[in-house]
Amino acid sequence: MTKERGHMAEAVVFPQPGKVELCEVELPGLDPGQLLVRTRVSLISTGTEGIVYNGTFAPGTHWDRWFSYPHRPGYSLVGEVIDVGSDVTGDFGPGDRVVALLGHASHHVADASLCTRVPDDVSDEDAAWFAVAKVGFVGAEASHARLGSSALVVGAGPIGQMAVRWLASSGAAEVVVVHRSGRLRLDLAQAGGATTVLQQDLADGLSGIAPPDTIIDCTADPNVLTHALAAVADHGRVVVVGDVGDPSQQRLSSDLIVRGLTVVGAHGRHLLGEREHEVRRLFFGLVASGRFAGMANLVTHRFTPLDCADAYALLDADRSATMGVIFDWR
Repeated sequence: MTKERGHMAEAVVFPQPGKVELCEVELPGLDPGQLLVRTRVSLISTGTEGIVYNGTFAPGTHWDRWFSYPHRPGYSLVGEVIDVGSDVTGDFGPGDRVVALLGHASHHVADASLCTRVPDDVSDEDAAWFAVAKVGFVGAEASHARLGSSALVVGAGPIGQMAVRWLASSGAAEVVVVHRSGRLRLDLAQAGGATTVLQQDLADGLSGIAPPDTIIDCTADPNVLTHALAAVADHGRVVVVGDVGDPSQQRLSSDLIVRGLTVVGAHGRHLLGEREHEVRRLFFGLVASGRFAGMANLVTHRFTPLDCADAYALLDADRSATMGVIFDWR
């Protein structure tokens, strides 16, 4: 059994590509400036964790450098503080709910400086989107979208959903979403503020849609970049969010030079330190006020940690039939 104040916890582990287990892991002692956190829910990052689960990344890529097996996945955790180390300021105390970039596990010992308190008017399920929301924020910010501008989001997965909501809450006049499979994800994007949704491949063109000022690629599909360069307006901006498993497959086209386009990479690691906490608090405020619309239906599947193999099997079989997939540790 896991002990709240003991030295063991339960954690989801990928021992090798294509395999997942719930294992006992040892917790470190509680040092000054740290919190002991009991997990309430953790959200699966379906894109990132799918790539690592299947091992579908090329040698020499950042994936190859950052991930090895056995691997402990996850980085979107909502927990409850059950103990504090010495030198922790009055910002945290037992019973407080916090979010942190921590893996799928029943308990964690974490630096207090890496945790952010969750307001009482934000649910566990909504708070669990904080990490994916950060990635969407980085993409929306890099797009330079402004009041009255037009933006197109390619991919209506978790990151695409968050990008749509940042764009809508920031005053973009047109937010178009292109997603090639699964009506569920398009409906959720529309509920989140998309003005137009298209169930198609970007390679098929944008019939009836004016070339957008900016395109945000949230797909992790190396083939999208070339089509985005063709679809964006002259002197427009294409933002590639995250990284594909094999970046060498991405291709530029003559549109880049001939039409004076800008290509920008965006990654969650671009937002660190106090600014990351500021964006988390901004996200919580927008959720609580209702300005991040359509959050209630984003969690489509729940699993107990004991059923972790079923969760990843579902994502591997048909990710388009899901949106938010959480482990409920409560």
